[in-house]
Amino acid sequence: MAEEPAAMMPSVGEQLAAARQSRGLAVVDVAQALKLGVRQVEALESGDWQALPGQTFIRGFVRNYARLLGLDAAPLMAQLDKVLEKPVSGLVVPAAQQGAMPPAGNPGRKRDRAVIFSGGALVALAALAYFLMPGDLSGLRDSAQSLLDSLARQEEPVAPLVTPVAEPAFPPGATPQQIISPQAVLPASEETAASAAVAPIAAPLTAGTTAAASDQMRFVFDKESWLEVRDRDNRLIFSQRLAAGSEQLLAGAAPLSLVIGFAPGVRLFWQGKAVDLTPHTKGDVARLVLE
Repeated sequence: MAEEPAAMMPSVGEQLAAARQSRGLAVVDVAQALKLGVRQVEALESGDWQALPGQTFIRGFVRNYARLLGLDAAPLMAQLDKVLEKPVSGLVVPAAQQGAMPPAGNPGRKRDRAVIFSGGALVALAALAYFLMPGDLSGLRDSAQSLLDSLARQEEPVAPLVTPVAEPAFPPGATPQQIISPQAVLPASEETAASAAVAPIAAPLTAGTTAAASDQMRFVFDKESWLEVRDRDNRLIFSQRLAAGSEQLLAGAAPLSLVIGFAPGVRLFWQGKAVDLTPHTKGDVARLVLE
């Protein structure tokens, strides 16, 4: 009779749900207040403890839920502890099975003797083979070694006979020092060789040559620099290193592609007008097209 009232007592979740409904709160309101999900609140009220993270979190959720509704959390926690306790399962010890009695006699000893006799026979055969056929074994070993050596010689890699030739990375007659720092002065012997290698294909304009002013390019070299000019057919018109204080007049079919090695030391006049090289200069080298 004492267990009947405890069995009729509402569960923890039912008490929480009844208190929430009596205060006119929805499940969503409780979830927002407790920072929980709607499904977690529904699991608390339905007693679905398996859907919740663990016993420690369940106790915290119930305690906070009771405080939110103004309930005394102590009775709920005591009732919750009884629900969450896991019954200790009894250990079932299976009955020991009686093993079959070994048959009379000792067959294991007979089996061991047969193994010993077989091993001795194999050792005797191996000794006979070693003493009676030494020459045959050595010949077989030599034949196998010669076969391996011949295979190794056939698989030796063959070195390539042709070495690829790299294309020049700089204009004809120019050195990396001239591209990076065109104002550098070469020795007399190297300067003569470079001048001969980069001689212009088309002769520059002279005082006696007639050409329209609109087709002329005038270069004034305040510093030593290197100059390359190509016409619209990408034909090389001029390629040479010029000394400081010199001038050069050139003409060709536009558009004309220019490369000036040391742009800060060169002034350019195209069709009688000065051309600003600063927007076309990267580092000290200027690259531009005259149209």
